[in-house]
Amino acid sequence: MKDATNPQDIDFSADAYEEEASEQAMGRFLLDEQGDWVQTAEALPVNQSGMVEESEQQYRKTETLKSVSVQQRMLRVKSAENPLLEVAQPLLRALSDMPEQIHDITHVEILKDTLKGQINLFSIVCDEVNIPWKKMAIIRYCLCTALDEAAHTAPWGHKAGWSQSNLLNHFEGDNDGGNKFFLLVGRLSMNPGEFADVLEVLLRILGLGFEGRYSILEDGDRQLTKIRQRLLTLIQSTRNTTGSILSPHGLLPPGPVKHKKNIIPVRVTALFVVALLVSMFIWSKYSLLSRLEGINRNIYAMRNIKEPNQHSEMRLRLATLLRNEIQKQQVTVDETQKESKVVLKGDSLFLPGSISVQPAMVPVIERVAREVQRVEGEVLIVGHTDATPINQPLLPNNVVLSEKRAAEVARYFIKAGLPESKVKVEGAGSSQPLASEATVQGRAKNRRVEFFVTY
Repeated sequence: MKDATNPQDIDFSADAYEEEASEQAMGRFLLDEQGDWVQTAEALPVNQSGMVEESEQQYRKTETLKSVSVQQRMLRVKSAENPLLEVAQPLLRALSDMPEQIHDITHVEILKDTLKGQINLFSIVCDEVNIPWKKMAIIRYCLCTALDEAAHTAPWGHKAGWSQSNLLNHFEGDNDGGNKFFLLVGRLSMNPGEFADVLEVLLRILGLGFEGRYSILEDGDRQLTKIRQRLLTLIQSTRNTTGSILSPHGLLPPGPVKHKKNIIPVRVTALFVVALLVSMFIWSKYSLLSRLEGINRNIYAMRNIKEPNQHSEMRLRLATLLRNEIQKQQVTVDETQKESKVVLKGDSLFLPGSISVQPAMVPVIERVAREVQRVEGEVLIVGHTDATPINQPLLPNNVVLSEKRAAEVARYFIKAGLPESKVKVEGAGSSQPLASEATVQGRAKNRRVEFFVTY
């Protein structure tokens, strides 16, 4: 098969392409004679039952032509550089946006009817803006061919039976568009000056993926690339892309040409630069001062931030600090939101009738004292005894005994660093018993020292 990019080398005979020797197959409708290809309103296509097709008649009604969309479209076509390309834009977009998937087969018929309506509208607008009929017929033929190929190659096209009722057969009564498209390209290439606008539309169709008969050839892609390059060269050759100033024999206007030079004085430039620098300095200073003010506000605000309340941590520390002694039942800890109460059993803290703390309990008192000093709390130490009388020269009664024992414990708090003003002692004697004095266990429970820590 010969390369279709060279119009002179294309064989348009019926034997070369195995086509019928019809005028349409030979492309004779491209010549000046109209013959049977000019369709009037009385010679519209008929369907199989012999009735005139109603679609084009319907779109040629007066009220349709006067619609806003058609009128606006005609205005755009008339003002376009290539009216034929402008009027074909909706169908080219339809070719470009052909859906890949259509799940409902009934939607295929809706798509086909929509395309038929757009093709009829294309014919009407071409007629209204006085585009030659043969150009309109060529573009309509090629657009129908390309749309049919795009639909048929889609997965849904075969299921819907698009090829049995395609657009080309509906409008042109033909099914060999894949071959005749390139026959038209070859014939139109012989006269690019007249058909440059048609060739441009055909180039757009090829650019949107139309392959035609080249889809089954082994080197079809290469040949299609040559055809597109050839068409582009032909189209560019018909346009005046060189300005008159580059013409070797161009005529210059008479008389000397004077060009006015817009020169800005140096003083004006200097003043502008100075004003710009001053403005930038003022803006930068204002911006920095604004930021500095915000930073100062943040610094002052940080001064008013109070340290987080550590009361909850203190309550947890006391219970954790004395957990071993609590397990041995030597100490009890009672903590509330306002204060913490620690009770040391007197028998484990002092020997009977003594005011000296037993060595084993000294570390316990020191741990409590350091924790109270850490939170800067205040402590009230209260000593308690049982009701058994005591008869010693330095300890005349139980009140004195309980007070001296409380003072002895307070000495360890002061030694840990707690100010004396925050340490208070009291001796309650046997006035606040916790249990009955009738039993040994009750009297042992009453002998105790209590710490009340507030912060």
